Amino acid sequence: MFAIGEAIAGVSNLVSKFVESPDKANELEAEIKKQLLSIEQEVVKAQSAVIVAEASSKSWMASSWRPICMLTFVAIIANNYILFPYIQLFGGQAIELSIPDHMWDLLKLGIGGYIAGRSGEKIVESYAKNRN
Repeated sequence: MFAIGEAIAGVSNLVSKFVESPDKANELEAEIKKQLLSIEQEVVKAQSAVIVAEASSKSWMASSWRPICMLTFVAIIANNYILFPYIQLFGGQAIELSIPDHMWDLLKLGIGGYIAGRSGEKIVESYAKNRN
């Protein structure tokens, strides 16, 4: 994923090293930040377009794989944080499923993608209504 905050911090450090005039440095830094934000917007638009295309696909597999993954993650989280503690509390035997760090990252990405996809769908619908 594109780390805009780190890129902007790096730009600030580089500009101050190579440009002596504070006015020129500020101008150059502002222009580079503007370009970086533009790139980030394009990345988000592209990601949203992919998710919208998947969600609106005629193929069951293409349109359902994200929701199935998210529901699987929800089941694991419900097991670990709702079912497992209560079963253990009442003396029963239960298995706590391990959740690797990269699974949490994928869950955050999936939820973010879903939100972006839904927003993209609504924007497209609104745009289509306004064109007609």
